[in-house]
Amino acid sequence: MSQTFDFVVVGAGTAGAILANRLASNSSRPTVALLETGSKQDGDSLRHTYDRFATAFTRPTLDYGYASTPQSLFGGREIAQFRGRGLGGSTQTNFQLWSLGARDEFDAWAEAVQDDEWKFRSILESVKKAWTMSIIEKLHVDLPDEWTKYVKPSEDAHGFSGEVDVSIGGVVELEAQYMIEAGIESGYPLNLDQNDGDPIGIGLTPATTKNGLRTTSASAYLDNKDLPNLTIITNTQVVKVLFDGNKAIGVKDIHGQTIMASKEIIISAGAIDSAKLLLLSGVGPAKDLQSLGIKVKADLPVGKNLMDHPCVPLTYHMRHEFSRRLELSHDSNAMEKALHELEHGKGPLTQYYSTTPTAYLRSRTILDSDEFKKLPISTQLLLKKPTVPMFELAIAGPLLPPSYEFEDPEDSFFNFFVVAMNAQSRGTITLADTDPLEKPIIDPQYLEHAYDRLVLKNAIREALKWVHAPSLKAFIKHAILAPTTGSDEDIEARCSHIVHRCLESCTVRMGLADDPLACLDHDLKVRGLEGLRVADLSVPPELPRYVFHSGI
Repeated sequence: MSQTFDFVVVGAGTAGAILANRLASNSSRPTVALLETGSKQDGDSLRHTYDRFATAFTRPTLDYGYASTPQSLFGGREIAQFRGRGLGGSTQTNFQLWSLGARDEFDAWAEAVQDDEWKFRSILESVKKAWTMSIIEKLHVDLPDEWTKYVKPSEDAHGFSGEVDVSIGGVVELEAQYMIEAGIESGYPLNLDQNDGDPIGIGLTPATTKNGLRTTSASAYLDNKDLPNLTIITNTQVVKVLFDGNKAIGVKDIHGQTIMASKEIIISAGAIDSAKLLLLSGVGPAKDLQSLGIKVKADLPVGKNLMDHPCVPLTYHMRHEFSRRLELSHDSNAMEKALHELEHGKGPLTQYYSTTPTAYLRSRTILDSDEFKKLPISTQLLLKKPTVPMFELAIAGPLLPPSYEFEDPEDSFFNFFVVAMNAQSRGTITLADTDPLEKPIIDPQYLEHAYDRLVLKNAIREALKWVHAPSLKAFIKHAILAPTTGSDEDIEARCSHIVHRCLESCTVRMGLADDPLACLDHDLKVRGLEGLRVADLSVPPELPRYVFHSGI
């Protein structure tokens, strides 16, 4: 038995939930079906901000359990590819950072596809007030006056009445203050608003939260919405797009049920599963599809441009004076009280990890390197733009190594997340076989390109400089998982086993007709087919240098 809708959206994650809401809210009130493999998560326990850096690692029901192929540079280690499952997708499990990105990057994106709608100013206006009822951002700035020296958002660069709650917490936590001061001592410019198009420098990055609760695309765009023309179908894995000639007309799920679309099908299943679904449907490299006996519908390089930021966490054992975050864990009565207050959006847990010191940095050493000079001229020109960061250093405290114990139970710890941007390594998403339940083969080729290795080493050295600035050095007892020197040998020996993914993208790339890697046009329509678009992190022409969900 089949159902028919005007639009069918596959995937209720970061992009899919927003698209379904926008389509259903149109004045013509089209019928929209939103299909999601996972389920709806009831209750607020999975949305607590104080736990936001651990959610992806500790909630297996919210993840697909994907892993990369063995990576040759890391001793054959398979690297987990975290990907959110259920209504809200990865907005349920990400770190919640709200970072819009660099003006120069979006402008280069627009130039690559010859469409000014992708320029930064257009994207910014979309975030602020896309349509009459489509404001996205709702920024809450609750800092007391004494903290405005660290953050001062520009009113013309933000929305204040949208559906996505974005907050800068009511306090700047003690360790955040130490980190900002140490960054300034290290020579980083203080950036009072990292979301005005120029992220360079150190600042406090807002989070998608309010009153201690995570904002997801589901909580913002699906919950409590009066949209009777929007049908949300969970626990439904789509396994194939159906065609009549070259026109996409519907989809089939794992149980053999069909959902038909009279107008368009929009795939928003994420950079891994959007590619997987297209391949299963006969949209991809002809040679690969034919080897599996799949009939070719469109010969396109789907899955052939996988890009990601390699990321390394550096963990340090800190004296207890550095942070108050672990105090509640040593006092069960205080924790019980704090959890009760949290249910009402109050108390200390609403502030834990509410602000994240982040530095987006550039490097003269990288620009002068042989590795940089060997890059394509177009890439060099983009990376020379003043607002484009080369790496990111973010401060968080998700998890300790499982076997680690503090000799002083009141001591604390912190993690640097060192992210090498502008990765030049290119990976692939391919099918293992034609079984839709089989996980795809994910080969990111992490650090295979010499430029990526150079950037990561320089970023780690910069992190070590930051750690040893006066405002931090006195609090450090010793490194837990981090190099102790800046030598190539120490960095490689200590970090090769902890490199992991950031967020994969670019597997169904948009571009011009003469772009050999492009699968989509500037309107996100699949080339050579009708009635089929892709709209998620699969589509950027280049790896985004920002926290992805805020730009999607």
